Amino acid sequence: MPTDHSWAETTPVTAPPPLPADEEFDILSGLDGLESYEAQDVLQSYKQNPPASIPLSRYDHDFASDTEGSTNASADDQIQKDDPFDGIGNWPRRLLHVPSMTSLEWRPGNKYGGHVEPRYNAVSYTWGRYDLDIPGFRKIKEYRAVKAIEINGVDWLIPRINPKHFCVDNFQRLILRTCEPVDDRQAKIDFLWLDVACIDQNNGPEKLAEIGRQAVIFHGAQRVFIWLTKVRGDRLSHIVANLMQSAHAAVVYAEEKTKYSPCATALLSWLTSARASLDGIFIDPWFTSLWTLQEAFLCQHAYILPLQADLTPIAFDPDFKVGSHATLEALCIVSTILNQVIESERPIIQARWQADKANADICKCLKYLEDVYGMLNQRGLLALATRNPIALYNIAQYRRTMSDQDRVYGIQQVFGFRLGNSAPGVSNARSKPFDRFVLEDELGAAILVKYPVASQLHMFTEPVEEGRAWRVSGSSTVPSLKIQSGIWGLKFEHRCQLSTKKIKGQRWGFFSGRTCDFEELSRAWKSFHETSKLPGTESPQQIMLDTFLHTIHDEGLMDHPEEPIWTAVWSKRKEILRDEQQHRLAWGLNALIPTEFEGEPPFVLLLGSFDDGSQSEQAVEKLTRYHVGLILVLKKAGTRPYWKRLGFCIWQFGYSDRAPESIASPHLALMRAEDHCVGWKMLSGLFG
Repeated sequence: MPTDHSWAETTPVTAPPPLPADEEFDILSGLDGLESYEAQDVLQSYKQNPPASIPLSRYDHDFASDTEGSTNASADDQIQKDDPFDGIGNWPRRLLHVPSMTSLEWRPGNKYGGHVEPRYNAVSYTWGRYDLDIPGFRKIKEYRAVKAIEINGVDWLIPRINPKHFCVDNFQRLILRTCEPVDDRQAKIDFLWLDVACIDQNNGPEKLAEIGRQAVIFHGAQRVFIWLTKVRGDRLSHIVANLMQSAHAAVVYAEEKTKYSPCATALLSWLTSARASLDGIFIDPWFTSLWTLQEAFLCQHAYILPLQADLTPIAFDPDFKVGSHATLEALCIVSTILNQVIESERPIIQARWQADKANADICKCLKYLEDVYGMLNQRGLLALATRNPIALYNIAQYRRTMSDQDRVYGIQQVFGFRLGNSAPGVSNARSKPFDRFVLEDELGAAILVKYPVASQLHMFTEPVEEGRAWRVSGSSTVPSLKIQSGIWGLKFEHRCQLSTKKIKGQRWGFFSGRTCDFEELSRAWKSFHETSKLPGTESPQQIMLDTFLHTIHDEGLMDHPEEPIWTAVWSKRKEILRDEQQHRLAWGLNALIPTEFEGEPPFVLLLGSFDDGSQSEQAVEKLTRYHVGLILVLKKAGTRPYWKRLGFCIWQFGYSDRAPESIASPHLALMRAEDHCVGWKMLSGLFG
């Protein structure tokens, strides 16, 4: 054990100290006195805990200069490589034995000391940006006396943490509390997976191997605890209770809003409470750490603990099916409910604001709707609720990491991948670490191979560099499709082959499948819409466009209102056209694309098919059969012609038990992409 490090003396657990003076601001004063809070009208969580901001695209990386290449993009292939820790299976490399505060290493037979296959809990918390042993903090006098928590059995330095984040007493109390049973039916657990005690803090193969095994580690834990160090127990209980009340009030408002006059007053009532509550919990840095985003995805059942590490009791809610303690799952449920009401109310309030911009209540409603949506989105609760890892990848751009490579290492396990230096057998064989740009390519290729259809069901919110639109990026967002199922829960029937090819060091997407002229297909959609018995103005197709040109905007394709008033939360929110506007969008694309791409028309590549909705007798009239297509255009500029991605689309093409006979036969065959249809032709090529 090194002798030049200040180790903490073992001390009894005591009550946590009061918050530093600069953190005593009552962020939730608005819950007890809304007037004082509204007077500031500023989201304190964005002042004290701002999201990260990284370049999402337009980077310049010379892939050809990476002479050592990269690992195989296929996750299955990676698993076949030699792993120095292969015999460990799904067990952690180390576990902390809490009664002795000793880190015990795994031994064959899944032994830790004298214990065989012990049950263990795990903790999700953040500390990297508060490490006092990183350059910049070491020379600050007030921190020289700060000690680290004492962990026996390790040969690395346990990090000293800024006491303004949490102190040793807080840490010890947390560790002891996580061993206690949650209720009377559970037994005490003596083992804990805690990163500083169980991952070698030196940069080496052991650390990289454990980084690539976070999914199995957290899935193997009996219970997972989320530790919020900037929120006290009574405050956390107040926040969760108010969020649940706000969600209930939002549902009642949505169902009975015609009874409220004026509606803005009733809307503001629950919206203000929800906004203040979210602001209060999002002040914690756990909501801006990338590593905790991955851990949250892996364990949504996790219990949320405040600084004092006490379980936070909440009243059981039979409507939301929320238990008796504060959990991440409860936050996700409430967030989904709030967002559903916000999505339905926003167009209404937007229209009212257009008609009466001087109305203070309407202006505040619109601003608060955007604020609440922005917080739910940027802090990750909406993405977590979808269980879609691609949606989570977009949120990663708002999270903080200590190193650039961690932007992939800190999210890869939600897909089940081990990439770069964390891949089995790679860390010892490669002389230099992978950079983020190579890792992003690897991640995109692995997703493409494992999830060929789902890998394309996203929209780019800003233009992507040539040849890189085949893969997801930080600017990818998952749209809200008008289907009953979540995207990630769909079972796709694959209709084409997607892969990657390397050309002069750069990886491109490659497709081989059936394509159709977009204009012909849009005519079929229109015919289908006019002759089928769809409810209201609902269109069979849903077109989701990328931001693929600097010069194209939604204003050029539809009647778009003026920009909404400024909000406290910046958000790349992209409106999705619905119903009749979908036909106008298709018409606009058919007119616009040839003018922008040297006369080339757009095409649709058939990616796959899926069923959505019930197959019961009561649902025979509902359209449940969908095709999925990638919208492409041939780009001839430069030395290498390729197919540029413009977006994707899905379209209904049949009832659950039959096809609509009233549709003209050629259009029906085109809609259904029948094998004999001459409108669909085999094609292959590079895309990106």
